[in-house]
Amino acid sequence: MAGRGARRAMTALTMAAVFLTGSAAVSASASSASPARPSGPASGPASKTVSYRGYRVTVPSAWPVYNLAADPARCVRFNTHAVYLGTPGADQKCPARAYGRTGALLIQPSGTASASVSAAAPAKATAVSHELHASGPGVRVTATYGRDQSRIRSILAGATAGPATTAGPATSAAPSATTAPPVPSAPDLAGVPGSGLGFDACTAPSEATMKSWLASPYRVIGTYLGGANWACDYGNFTPGWVRDVSAEGWRFIPIWVGEQAPCSTISGAADIDPSRAAAEGSAEAASAVSTARAFSYGDGTTIYFDMEGFSTSDPSCGQAVLTFLSAWTQGLHAAGYQSGVYSSAGSGIKDLASEYGATSYGGSAYTSPDAVWIADWDGNPELNGDPYVPDSDWPDGQRLRQYAGAHDETWGGDTVNIDSDVIGGPVAALPGAHTDAGPSRLEGPDAVTTVPGGTTSVALATRGTPGTPADGTWQAAPPAGLTVTPSGGRVSGAPGTSSGISFTVTADQNLAPGRYEVPVTISEHGKAVAETFDLVSVTASGTSLPTAHPVVLYAADPGSLAEAESVARSRALPSGDVTGSFDQAWTDLADGKDLVIAVGDAAADGLYYNACHWASPSGSTGSTPFYYLGAPYRQSPGADIYEPASGPDSALLAAQLTHYALTGSLPDYGRPPAQVPRPVSTCLGAATVP
Repeated sequence: MAGRGARRAMTALTMAAVFLTGSAAVSASASSASPARPSGPASGPASKTVSYRGYRVTVPSAWPVYNLAADPARCVRFNTHAVYLGTPGADQKCPARAYGRTGALLIQPSGTASASVSAAAPAKATAVSHELHASGPGVRVTATYGRDQSRIRSILAGATAGPATTAGPATSAAPSATTAPPVPSAPDLAGVPGSGLGFDACTAPSEATMKSWLASPYRVIGTYLGGANWACDYGNFTPGWVRDVSAEGWRFIPIWVGEQAPCSTISGAADIDPSRAAAEGSAEAASAVSTARAFSYGDGTTIYFDMEGFSTSDPSCGQAVLTFLSAWTQGLHAAGYQSGVYSSAGSGIKDLASEYGATSYGGSAYTSPDAVWIADWDGNPELNGDPYVPDSDWPDGQRLRQYAGAHDETWGGDTVNIDSDVIGGPVAALPGAHTDAGPSRLEGPDAVTTVPGGTTSVALATRGTPGTPADGTWQAAPPAGLTVTPSGGRVSGAPGTSSGISFTVTADQNLAPGRYEVPVTISEHGKAVAETFDLVSVTASGTSLPTAHPVVLYAADPGSLAEAESVARSRALPSGDVTGSFDQAWTDLADGKDLVIAVGDAAADGLYYNACHWASPSGSTGSTPFYYLGAPYRQSPGADIYEPASGPDSALLAAQLTHYALTGSLPDYGRPPAQVPRPVSTCLGAATVP
């Protein structure tokens, strides 16, 4: 995606060597001295024939041919001339951004091969997406085009098909490009408020990579639905992928990359016709809704139109964009969806802000998008304070911001090229993805302290939830050096009932000071249905223990400060890790070294909105540091990020999040903490609590 100013698309891939295998063969014509003609049949002196599983097609000799079986990391990109043979790999190495379309072919196994077919099926066009689709013996073909549809039609018309080769059994593959997938059986995703950090990549990573990235601070991913100027392929992105990944805790930003500004800086992009801007915006909305439904994005979901950066020197160009985006918004509303727009801060977003809240534009009805996604690559994960957008526009839960452009990040051993986003607007999620399936943790300490040779008591509590077994057993598994008595017993999981789990923990006389986790598993008929942990801090004469990364608990009212101090004592944190000073909390956030946990509503509201206008010694401008819902990690995710422990369960959340920060695991059966109230712009508490 584009950053603050107008940015050009990445250049075409360098020509690569042609891969030749038994299933993919290429033969060039005798002469290649003359350049390929811009339209008409592809055959001629500068052409070659590509054969795959019996399907033969003639293309310009300059087009590289990539065998995806031999090169599974190859990124399938439709913004450069190429022929791709086979199923796209599970982990394509794609750039974060690839836009525009030109003549290109993806020929995949279809899953059903015919023994003898005389010719390929006729091509079917998808005009809005600049695609043609054809089929042959055991193959299906996605053909894309830029401004010259006739050339790619000619290539497909000249294709021939004979007996299928013996390259191996045909395999089914994910829908390619913007072909709508089968109607899924999964429940619809719903629009929900989004928060925290997110990323977007040109094509969806594999499920294995998404699981690895649970080690990252990200919990939202941009998913491209399609559009004429999206250059990548669906790859892993299917309704099943959405279902499985959402169950891991991921949320989604549905993205549509349709026609661009008439003055777009993307080479070869399909552009808006100013005389038909409204009609084209409506058509894009209809196509996006149809595709969104196929991927389980249900009514009420916000779909974000990706309007890349464009030149601002021609006012008529900006006018066409606003007319187009208004029609896009109106079309989504008519279909029961919400509208979002992504664009560069200095072009599309700036123009949208100039008409924020307007009801007419250019003599016609005008509708602003419900949310905006601001591309401004200043490296700061802040929602407000952007010089191109007043904070009063799309003010509360209506904006996302892309603060870093394409770069590689590695989490859990897997590397993806991404753009980084801070989320403060609507996203999509699978309802019930985080509902407890087993007994729920209620109260009682999940952390205790003792000394070498000492004994301490632990009291845990569970509550049954609908659908859980009525009875079960619990079992503790202490690490070496700790003894648990008793180490197991019975527990009730009947819905609505509570059950206590009590035991003592004794530390060996020679056990080294440190923090030790005691996992407690609840099982029914030998099958584990829930797990929790007790964190035992073994100290020398009650002293504190160091932490691998600084953890600060901040409170802005006396009651919350007492809760924070209790959490710190039970985990043997140094007394300096608790503060009632807003100045100190903000400074700790701004330096990017500490993980700050805001305990109570006053602290959470203060760090998010600073409605009391408390002074910040860091000299920071713009928005206050950002609110981020808890997720697993072992270190501070960086500057301007804090964890909120607010709402009626603030003490429990503070305990959970502190456990998280110290051990990298969550004492709530491995699931994210309960939802916390979104901070509001309300002045509570004090800048300094004694």
